[in-house]
Amino acid sequence: MKNYKILSILLLIILVYGNQLFAQNDLFGTYYYQGNTDIPLEDVSVDLYDLNDALIASVITNPNGEYFFQDIPDGEYYLSSSTSLEAGGVDLYDAFMVFYYWRGWIEFNEMEFEVGDVNDSETVNVQDFVLILIKYLVQGQGFPAGDWEFQDVAIDFTSRAAGDTVDVWASCHGDVEGEWEPSGRDLVLLRSTYYNMESSTVGETTKLNIASDYDGYVNGYNLNIAYESDKVSIVNISGSDGNLSYSVDDRDGIIKVAWINESRGTSIVKGDQLFTVEVEGISESNISGEKVLRLLPGGMLIDSENNKLNDTEIRLPILLNEQKIDVVEVKTYPNPVVNMLNFNIQLNKQSYASLSVYDLNGKLVNYIEGIALHEGEQSISYDVEDLLPGNYIYSFDLQGEGAINVKGRFVKSN
Repeated sequence: MKNYKILSILLLIILVYGNQLFAQNDLFGTYYYQGNTDIPLEDVSVDLYDLNDALIASVITNPNGEYFFQDIPDGEYYLSSSTSLEAGGVDLYDAFMVFYYWRGWIEFNEMEFEVGDVNDSETVNVQDFVLILIKYLVQGQGFPAGDWEFQDVAIDFTSRAAGDTVDVWASCHGDVEGEWEPSGRDLVLLRSTYYNMESSTVGETTKLNIASDYDGYVNGYNLNIAYESDKVSIVNISGSDGNLSYSVDDRDGIIKVAWINESRGTSIVKGDQLFTVEVEGISESNISGEKVLRLLPGGMLIDSENNKLNDTEIRLPILLNEQKIDVVEVKTYPNPVVNMLNFNIQLNKQSYASLSVYDLNGKLVNYIEGIALHEGEQSISYDVEDLLPGNYIYSFDLQGEGAINVKGRFVKSN
């Protein structure tokens, strides 16, 4: 009997210490964009490593952004995360915030700091501002730190309560404000109107004033503009001070312009006189006879109180003709679309139109011109079968006096 009791005690000791030695744990939680519980992140690769950098397990977050590891031994670990999701959400306001932080005018929390450090230097300074404003917005380059930033997560199962969840934030680099959307960036679609310009011929230059319908002072703006590269060349782009940054893509005919007020004093730039584009005619026809510039998606204006001016019209040059268009309504269906997208158009005058389709990076993926439109309601079909799944911007340019540009967006499904 005595030996039996001793054996039982030994077995109990082995069981207790064995369970502690080989204890298995579960780890679960959710990935949220910048901690926003309304934006869970699907398709994030989550790798669990021990402190010797040995990979223990890997999972992919589900459509609810959830991950789950089970049967993990006691110990210390860390999470390493990555995703192939398309980055986005970076705009002029993010550059604005980084500049203000660098000058000491605003504070960042830990997440905003990590996201604003786009060159991974462990500081947020003027280099990060330049990378966002000039390299990214104007020149279209990526960030040295990559597309995505994930929260650093360390796990010590010996100090965790059973059932604890570990939620993780993630963000696109540069998107300090947190405007990225899983279905594609919700681009601001500024409207455009047109004004008459004087005639120019081959060899002559014309200065085209780019303005908006906002006549107050602005602290920043950026615009993406397409131009007819087979009809005009860009001679110069000038602003009110030396802070204007721009790029000209002669091959695709795209101008990108960005400016912010780099002082805390009153801006010298008003919305009705933003900048000037000097062009030279290179075709035999008068460049004033056609629409020389077209507004692309993705622009922004910031007023003197640092508010975004989303409901703003940009004024671009065109030669007006006799037919005046006052009322235009464009609706798309079905949306999302698989094969054929229909545009239901209603207008008060006969017109001709062109249709431009852009991806969310502002790249022109299709252009159709010479679309005849009659007065009243009509339907125009557009075959989207060759487009890749994703979000797109459409732009209708209707010819005539008071010519109108109408923009919208649609989703191409599988």
